[in-house]
Amino acid sequence: MQTNQSISAPVRVEPVSNIPKAQRKTVETLQADDCRWPFGDPMSADFHFCGHRKKDGSPYCEVHMRLAFQAAKPRAVYRPHAA
Repeated sequence: MQTNQSISAPVRVEPVSNIPKAQRKTVETLQADDCRWPFGDPMSADFHFCGHRKKDGSPYCEVHMRLAFQAAKPRAVYRPHAA
């Protein structure tokens, strides 16, 4: 029996930007203190950055800093059976 099912990579869904168009930052309008969280495809005309004031020492604002640097989840430890 032969199947025509193809295995594809999971689709990554980007969050929708809630930043008003007038406040969106592009590479040309991004300032030193602006959040650099990207939205969209860099090849798209609608690509932009968050642009809110970034947290000191971070490339991101408070909200995007929490998204970028989440605490590590506990990992299962592999313990082989004694032979």
